[in-house]
Amino acid sequence: MGFYRSSDAPEERALLVGVKLPGSTLHREKTNLEELEALTKAAGADVAGTVIQQRTRLNGATYVGKGKLQEIKSRINEKGVNLVIFDDALTPGQAGKIETILKVNVIDRTELILDIFSKRARSKQAKLQVEIAQLTYALPRLKRLWDHLSRQVGGIGTRGPGEKQLEVDRRRLRDKISHLKRGLEKINKSTLERRKKRKELFSVTIVGYTNAGKSTLLNRLAGSDVYESSKLFSTLDSTTRKVESIKNFPVLFTDTIGFIRKLPPYLVASFKSTLLDVEEADLLLHVIDVAKPSFKEEIEVVNDVLSDIFKQASKGERRDTEVPTRLVFNKIDCLEDKGLARRLKKEYPEAILTSAATGAGVEDILKEIEIYSERDRVNIEATIPLSDGKTIALLEKVAEVTKTEISDDFIRITAMVKRGYLPLLEKKSRVRLLGVVRQG
Repeated sequence: MGFYRSSDAPEERALLVGVKLPGSTLHREKTNLEELEALTKAAGADVAGTVIQQRTRLNGATYVGKGKLQEIKSRINEKGVNLVIFDDALTPGQAGKIETILKVNVIDRTELILDIFSKRARSKQAKLQVEIAQLTYALPRLKRLWDHLSRQVGGIGTRGPGEKQLEVDRRRLRDKISHLKRGLEKINKSTLERRKKRKELFSVTIVGYTNAGKSTLLNRLAGSDVYESSKLFSTLDSTTRKVESIKNFPVLFTDTIGFIRKLPPYLVASFKSTLLDVEEADLLLHVIDVAKPSFKEEIEVVNDVLSDIFKQASKGERRDTEVPTRLVFNKIDCLEDKGLARRLKKEYPEAILTSAATGAGVEDILKEIEIYSERDRVNIEATIPLSDGKTIALLEKVAEVTKTEISDDFIRITAMVKRGYLPLLEKKSRVRLLGVVRQG
């Protein structure tokens, strides 16, 4: 899988391993392994079975107990398994010891996700982001990677490279990561420039757990043809569409990468530019697949990731408050329990129930967006010296001008502008804002 498979390696047949610790439940761990199974299939491997061990604490050397490892080894021989995937992150030492005992490739959830991301990446930006995350993951594991190659290729000349060569390779890897980060920074700068040009428009960003139906909803709201797939992480790139007809104001809709349990932190860091779509949005639509029994847990996962994003954003002083968020319960057409929709409306009175596939409830979403976009605008009357062409040009660019009067050396402009532009305009030393009408 991922880093280790050679071109003539057999197709992978995987055994999945999870651990239930105090504070979790057997049901939750089974749900986690069901998701791990979906991820494994998305990566192109077959799943031969699953194993869950209940423990009071993890084994520092082998993660699971030695007895459980022997049971796993028996399952490997019985099922013809050549890959074991652990649902949590393994240290390089743990992975190495487990492989020594099991005699097959061992990876963890992080590496599996990275493998899927490397296959799904299409744009140059996404490819760089994934490669940086892969190399960051590989850096402390170089010795183990060499051991993999030695076992897979076999024969003379394939023994480990020695400590001196490992140090050389580590240095090369660090240099490679630095080079890729510089390349990504250049792309990110151009992305930020494009964002600045769109800043005057009301921005709606769609977030949610992977495979919740975000791309399908974007297509409904914007009348676009964004690629839709039932596969996990079918797209890694943000997609933005402009809609002209919402309350006579243009609105930008952006679909983002899906979140998932235990998303590797350095992968989140690599996708920093993509996550700016969340930080800089005027409204978030949090899309939830309510047809899944685990949808409440997925809400928590997404909320945790969003909270981390806003904490990082506050350190960078991008904004003072979190973005207004509306829950969108999607796939109501797939509910087997028809009473669930009624109970959801009672438990989450502010939520919107919809089916992106059929279009049910989409009009309710558009009405909510109208309300929020109106709240985000204020009527202003600005008096500006005619000599201050830059301020006049700025106001005409970012506002909807409804009236213009010229008298003597001044121009008086009546306009509707996004609330967020008020501090910028008020800071202009030769600008007076008159009759500000704050809505909402």
